[in-house]
Amino acid sequence: MTHRDAKALMDAATKSARHHKVPGAIAIVDGNGNPILLESLDNTMSSAAKIAIGKAATATAFKRPTIDLEKVILKGRTPMLVLDSATSEAYIPLKGAYPILYKKEIIGGIAVAGTMDADMDEVVVLEALKSEKWE
Repeated sequence: MTHRDAKALMDAATKSARHHKVPGAIAIVDGNGNPILLESLDNTMSSAAKIAIGKAATATAFKRPTIDLEKVILKGRTPMLVLDSATSEAYIPLKGAYPILYKKEIIGGIAVAGTMDADMDEVVVLEALKSEKWE
């Protein structure tokens, strides 16, 4: 994923958040979960940036949207909550993060945290991914 690609995706995500009039931190990571871009919108809670990075890295590491991991945990598989204790990674299995695919390969991840509504985290990410640049 190039910086230019990440910037275009970030622009789409911030546009969505502003459209919905929500705060939030938006993180984009590379295919290894390393941060490429991070933006914190006005009035975003202070912990949102680290949460967004962790959520994006989780989506990349597990090769699936974090909503899938959250659903597994809510159905009773609570041992998944300690996954980050087995590695040096800060896995955060909360909805609002998706892998970024290019030609069926994971090239990164994007996450939103701190909109103050987990469903809105999902909305902002999905609207960004559905932008013309990524269809």
